[in-house]
Amino acid sequence: MAPELAVQTLETPLFMETPRGSLFAILHEPSGDARAPFVFCHPFAEEKLWTHRVFVTFARTLAAAGHPVLRFDYMGNGDSDGTFTESSLESALADVRSGIDYVRARSGASHVNLLGLRLGATIASLVAESATDVTDLVLWAPIVDGARYMQELLRVNLSTQMAVHKEIRHDREALVQQMQDGRTVNVDGYEMALPMYSQVSAVKLAGSQRRHAGRCLIVNVDRQPERPSPELQRLASQYGDATLVGAKEEPFWKEIPQFYQQAPNLFAITLDWLQGANQAR
Repeated sequence: MAPELAVQTLETPLFMETPRGSLFAILHEPSGDARAPFVFCHPFAEEKLWTHRVFVTFARTLAAAGHPVLRFDYMGNGDSDGTFTESSLESALADVRSGIDYVRARSGASHVNLLGLRLGATIASLVAESATDVTDLVLWAPIVDGARYMQELLRVNLSTQMAVHKEIRHDREALVQQMQDGRTVNVDGYEMALPMYSQVSAVKLAGSQRRHAGRCLIVNVDRQPERPSPELQRLASQYGDATLVGAKEEPFWKEIPQFYQQAPNLFAITLDWLQGANQAR
């Protein structure tokens, strides 16, 4: 069960200065002694919008449990500098690294934890591969196959074409060619350029043994989570210390009828796992 918000916390809006510009962030800090801080990695494009309230609620829950939490917008997202078109997987990885450095300097912690959802979970996993200062890694419904995910996004464009024009005027091959020619492709109102498309398409998380030396929690978030996909099972097997569990929740990263302010099953599973990690240290 998620702890009640009994510990007094402080929320501070701020801008992190990076070589690429200023990134807007919110720092959630507990009063008194603090546990290992978290850096949150948000999902891609419209999924960031739909999951915002869940991220805020869980950040406050973690802060109440003693964990400082840094939430921030990648370059080209939200109130951070840059445009969405300029953003890429590479820039997002660098932004998370900046977030780690910031929260370590602010808190004095030697190590941090990463938590990501969907493509944010993929980004967290990739950052942890080369980071020696990341301890616990929490991956909520990670995107394991980047190429398949990008094709799903292009399918959104095709659906929009059908809704607007009653026909598909540019198929997926033509859309990719547009990006290769230096133009952008609209996905749910976001203009995606070739760097993001090609860099994410190259990602296959379950393709090789993971180098992250800390603990890893992988959560299959689904209406029927009892049967995790083979690729999630394979991903879990490639970490040295991974736990794969299922959380029964609606796909709250999409536009669904139910308002999702929190994901109680997902929260409880994550908090229970973290409590076990804290007790083991």
